Amino acid sequence: MRILVNEFCGHPFGMELSRELARCGHTVLHTYFADNTSTPKGSISAADNLSTLTIKGLHIRRAFAKHGLLSRRAADMDYGHAVAAEAMSFGPDVVISANMPLDGQRILQNATRHANACFVFWLQDVYSTAVRFVLRRKAPLLAGIAGWYYERVEKNLLRKSDAIVCIAPAFAEQLARWGIAGPRVSVISNWAPMKEIVPTPKDNAWAREMGVANRFCFVYSGTLGMKHRPELLLALAKKMEARGDARLVVVAEGAGADWLAEHKEEVSPDVLTLLPYQAYERVPEVLGAADVLIALLDAEAGNFAVPSKTFAYLCAGRPIIIAAPEENEAARVVARAKAGIVVSPDGAEPMIEAAMQLLADPALCAQFGSAARRYAEQTFAIEMIADQFLRVFAEGAEQRTGTRQPARAVSRSASWTPRTRKTPKDLHWKL
Repeated sequence: MRILVNEFCGHPFGMELSRELARCGHTVLHTYFADNTSTPKGSISAADNLSTLTIKGLHIRRAFAKHGLLSRRAADMDYGHAVAAEAMSFGPDVVISANMPLDGQRILQNATRHANACFVFWLQDVYSTAVRFVLRRKAPLLAGIAGWYYERVEKNLLRKSDAIVCIAPAFAEQLARWGIAGPRVSVISNWAPMKEIVPTPKDNAWAREMGVANRFCFVYSGTLGMKHRPELLLALAKKMEARGDARLVVVAEGAGADWLAEHKEEVSPDVLTLLPYQAYERVPEVLGAADVLIALLDAEAGNFAVPSKTFAYLCAGRPIIIAAPEENEAARVVARAKAGIVVSPDGAEPMIEAAMQLLADPALCAQFGSAARRYAEQTFAIEMIADQFLRVFAEGAEQRTGTRQPARAVSRSASWTPRTRKTPKDLHWKL
């Protein structure tokens, strides 16, 4: 197959999937939005030895402002045009698109259909619900109409998709309530590259640089938006300052990180350290410097988002405190793995109590950490995950053409009977 993997954010797990698909013998183009610096990116260096894989960060002409309402929509559409042009040139059999803003997703889906390729919607967030959540806080008068508009767009895109991959059962349940169900809808949980994010000693080079190698340290690492309740981190830091026996290091970017930076003077810099994203190659050291890793998610965000940082935490083999609704997929995974403590995000006290419990119990920390890594090793094997996606691709092609793909098309050494593809010069449509 010729497979276009469009993962808007550039997350490591998407790049790992593309690498594995290329190792299976498929020709893979992996695209992401290089101008979006508010999310951590994976490494592109591993593409060097795979002749069938191209990883391409795409740029747009206008400045990208993630939190500007009108400029963000225009930028999303510009990116949609950019990746659609790549699809025209590449000539894919399958396009799978994740974390893509809906205005851009519509452009890419139209291009895929004109190219006579299979389109797979990789549902990482219920986008229309997220829009309502954000706008209720930023522009309440727009929340209702924008939420209605994007729900309509999202439903339409999902219905037109040949296959849908949901990252949590709750997302599939939401689709069923929208009347979208059946064999087109699959659930494949997110993961993290366990061969890249490996447990390291706490006393590592990064920990020594930060001065935490010999001090109990809580770490939050990853995107920190307002849906991640940054005020809970500030409350924990204040508790640490009162005790004087631990540090909190926050390695993050986003609106929540900006808020925390505005309030950092409320706590001693010896207690609270704020850092931008670190080089991906150093992520194992960053996570390894932690005695406890923290994940957060607002109660209202629990039904449309899954904090993927949790899966990297599992790979790192450290105990986890996750303040999130217990029905959220990330919270369910931590509980199922017995890798930490799940607490309510409604108020700082439950998280602080969990932090005090782990601070006082090194044996429990070690138990949770071992269970975390064990769960990752049992669950995050990329070979198994790639096989699941290959089956989705075959089923999506069957949905589109009404023709069952041969059994070999879903094996790891898959071959594929391509449909007639249109060349770029044949594609004339208004994006």
